[in-house]
Amino acid sequence: MKKNKLLSNIVFILIVCIILIPCLLLVGTKINDRAKEKVDVYYLNTLNHTLVPIKAKLSKEVGKEEMTSCVIESMQTALQKNGVVSAIPKSVKILSTEVQNDMVSVNVSEDYNQLGNADEVICRSALVWTLTSLDFVNEVQILVEGKPLLNSNGRERGVMSRSTLLLEPEISPEVTEYAIVQLYFTNKEGTDLVVEDRMVEVTANQPREKAILEQLIAGPKDEGAYATIPVDTKIREITTTADGICYVNLSQEFASKPSNLNEAVTIYSIVNSLCKLEQIDKVQFLIEGEKMEVYKGRKDFGTPFTAIKDIQSVTAGEQP
Repeated sequence: MKKNKLLSNIVFILIVCIILIPCLLLVGTKINDRAKEKVDVYYLNTLNHTLVPIKAKLSKEVGKEEMTSCVIESMQTALQKNGVVSAIPKSVKILSTEVQNDMVSVNVSEDYNQLGNADEVICRSALVWTLTSLDFVNEVQILVEGKPLLNSNGRERGVMSRSTLLLEPEISPEVTEYAIVQLYFTNKEGTDLVVEDRMVEVTANQPREKAILEQLIAGPKDEGAYATIPVDTKIREITTTADGICYVNLSQEFASKPSNLNEAVTIYSIVNSLCKLEQIDKVQFLIEGEKMEVYKGRKDFGTPFTAIKDIQSVTAGEQP
């Protein structure tokens, strides 16, 4: 009798253990997950030259400085998987990082200034987007050997956030890649074109042509650059044919709004920006779906335009 009771007790204990142990493990896992922060670390996809975020978990039990250092170390890890590598070139050294309220200052080596335009934009964007994935970071400042980072016009870039690098400050959960485009704006005098490199979202439903045009209408972010398109201009449609002609259909505001700019500056800010895409050779303008032969005195507006190297060589009414 005693043996049966003992056996029953043992069986009962085993059943309780079988039930409780998985529950305790699950609770422990959840507690452990809550003690960690999920961060998007941005790497470079060399197959299509875009940025891709990869999830990483960091312990919340360490200080902000240590978390920031861990994120930077993760960024510098060369995954070498499916063409995904670090967005920070090996030549660039991270000298130090400092957390100040909701901003992180990243001090990099002088080699940063030797990066080409595309590599610099990728590195800068990856740093800003990765660090602002931390819940206590909203802004990022990049210093080169302790001095403020300068843009192509020699002006300080200052503090950066997600909204200063992309038109939309929030990332859609479905969007995972970004591409660099070159946008042509104008100088203060309206006599020359000013180039600005910018990262834009790449999706199946958002062709790069439209993304470029949206960014041009939104205006420049670099100091010393000025908008060329009326801000209330609407994009009716934009398509590129197999023969390399991009048809840009704009609303009436593009043609009717008064402007102090030479019409050639407005035209070629769009043409030069779009023709940087490999699939585009020429740009054909349409206004409300119709060709307009004359635009602000320019009589060849009804024909396709090709990119130019020097705006100074173009005068009103002449096609280069």
